Amino acid sequence: MQEDKRIQVQVNTNVELLGFVYFLGYEGRQSETDLNYSAKTRARYAYGLDLYQRYKKFENSKNLSLAIGFAEHIWLDYFIALLLQLEDFPNAKLNDSIPLSYYVRFSPQKDSLQARKNADTFITAMNELYQEVDFSTYLHQSKPLYQNAVVQVNAGLPDSRFITQMEAFYQGHFDSYVLIPSLTIPASMGFGINYNTKLKSHAVHVFGTFSPPSFRGSVKPDMGFSNKQHLLELSTHEFGHSFVNPAVNALPLELINKTRRLYEPIREAMSNQAYTKWESCLSEHFVRAGEVIIGRNLGNIEDAERLKDHYIKGRQFIYLPILIAELEKYNVKRDVPYPQAVCKAMLSLDKYGSK
Repeated sequence: MQEDKRIQVQVNTNVELLGFVYFLGYEGRQSETDLNYSAKTRARYAYGLDLYQRYKKFENSKNLSLAIGFAEHIWLDYFIALLLQLEDFPNAKLNDSIPLSYYVRFSPQKDSLQARKNADTFITAMNELYQEVDFSTYLHQSKPLYQNAVVQVNAGLPDSRFITQMEAFYQGHFDSYVLIPSLTIPASMGFGINYNTKLKSHAVHVFGTFSPPSFRGSVKPDMGFSNKQHLLELSTHEFGHSFVNPAVNALPLELINKTRRLYEPIREAMSNQAYTKWESCLSEHFVRAGEVIIGRNLGNIEDAERLKDHYIKGRQFIYLPILIAELEKYNVKRDVPYPQAVCKAMLSLDKYGSK
């Protein structure tokens, strides 16, 4: 019998500095200049905005400016995928074992030499910013808050069966599954990352708080990670990307192009959720379809149906019924590889769109 996978819970220094840069170089300023910045957003981002006020004197830092300059063209998930493979700041450096794909976006022209040079510049700026703001002291002083976050996540860890069911459904596996709660990554954001080190493969879920944190004064901290159901759903979603994205990326270009017309009816709804391309929209559809089916396989029928309804009606993932119906057929026997089931589901989607 296959041994249950153990999910690891970790705090990552590099992720915390990246989130710090986000609030110090962007979100903090916006909170003071945007007249439409709501009280609800302030509550959700309370920790990062408090951090901004405490370190505001560094907002004109040359190192911060360099880091933010690259961030204008690269989203957080791409940064995180690279930073997880580096030594901790302030000793990080780009080594030859890291594939070009993890830093090629540092060059707008996708030029390997320019990408390497720019990535080195970014990493150096982050190393120096770490020392400039004395980030080690921040981490030391904030240790009780991070301990609370880890305790909350450990208390709400999904049943280990969820990893077994996920691997069975996708017909794949990773050597480790790591949850990284972050106090500085914006609340409600989550990123599914995967990478290899030597002979090991890793699936990582980096995420901000679920609910507004309580951390001021002498009151026992509550850093907002205690929603067990939300943690399960987020983990299934973000870990799911590590299985789904390669399958979607392997789809024939002709099939992607034939179905591209289906993006138009949901373009606005998807763009508002940062899914600005049909390819990313497809990945999100398949990940969400997997969430629903894996939830059913675990026996969480009511939660799975609630999630499906929310995705279709509340988030406008209107093609989920077609994909779920096709993937449920696959789910019964699993006699073909998951990528083949994805391709078949895409053919059904194309037929649906031709009616």
